[in-house]
Amino acid sequence: MNPSPTGLEKPASTAPGSARRARLGRLIGWSAVVMAVLAAVLLARWISHHPRSDNGKISAPVIGIAPRVSGPILSLPVQDNELVPAGGILFVIDPEPYQLAADLARANRDAIKGELENALRAIEAQRLQIRAAAGALVQAETALAEATETYDRLAPLLPKRYASQEQVDTARRAKESAAAAVEVARAELAAAEASVLGTSAIEARLAAAEAALAQAELAVRDCTVRAPFEGRVAGMNLARGAFARVAVDVMTFIDTGRWEVVAEFRESELRGIRVGDRAKLELMTAPGKSFEGRVESLGWGVTDLPQDPFAGLPIVMKELDWVRLSQRFPVTIRVDKNVPPDLLRVGASATATILPAERR
Repeated sequence: MNPSPTGLEKPASTAPGSARRARLGRLIGWSAVVMAVLAAVLLARWISHHPRSDNGKISAPVIGIAPRVSGPILSLPVQDNELVPAGGILFVIDPEPYQLAADLARANRDAIKGELENALRAIEAQRLQIRAAAGALVQAETALAEATETYDRLAPLLPKRYASQEQVDTARRAKESAAAAVEVARAELAAAEASVLGTSAIEARLAAAEAALAQAELAVRDCTVRAPFEGRVAGMNLARGAFARVAVDVMTFIDTGRWEVVAEFRESELRGIRVGDRAKLELMTAPGKSFEGRVESLGWGVTDLPQDPFAGLPIVMKELDWVRLSQRFPVTIRVDKNVPPDLLRVGASATATILPAERR
């Protein structure tokens, strides 16, 4: 009679084929573990050399369009979200009051210009009088020289009775009369020279009038507000007839010629990022596709809210306040020109991976 099994019996020897299969299974298992560890190490190394950020945002320069003159909007040829070429008309302010001011300034300018022309003609006439007075002075001086010569010739002949007293007296009076005529001519010449008008005051008024006219004409041109560059109208809540005011934004305008992705990277990753590094961009507006860009700048300062705000610095909130986390800094990546423009929207989400191995 066989004893009942106790569970402590020595196991029966296995067949050679079963042992080989067991060893092969263990080998495959350990190989899988080693491959998994190696893959994890390689992945960690790749990630450490290729920083990645999943919280990027598409960005572009955004400006407010404000007029330089005030008035009701007469024409509004654009619509919200419309793409406008550089120089395209955004809106037109009623130019009538500014055109009237320009007409008034032009009339004032023309009046002062006419006044200056009259003054120049008067000055020309006064210069002719000076020339006439100078000629009269020359004639008087010539007559004085002749009279003086006659008197000087006759006076010595009187004692010898070669000339009569009457002749000498006549020559003396002629000399005295010629000398008086010279003084009169000199006085008339001085008066003519002193009476010449100056035009500096009129010229100054004309310059002021021309500046006022240029300013008025500029105001007329400013009634037509044009796109400073190619861009897209955004967030427009405006209708024809609305009153536009100086330096008050009427609409928002996006510069569609300069697109960027601003992604936040941990401070420990910044040492592996340099300006000019190539970057792979994945846009949420185009799932499954990737595009290229270049690192344009790295942020040098951020601020937390509400604890330590610094005006002008980008705001990067910490996700947890009770755990010491690496701070994140914004990195600006310029999007390549080959990205379809319909995929680029300000504020859209993006993922950025830096490829430092591709540095130029």
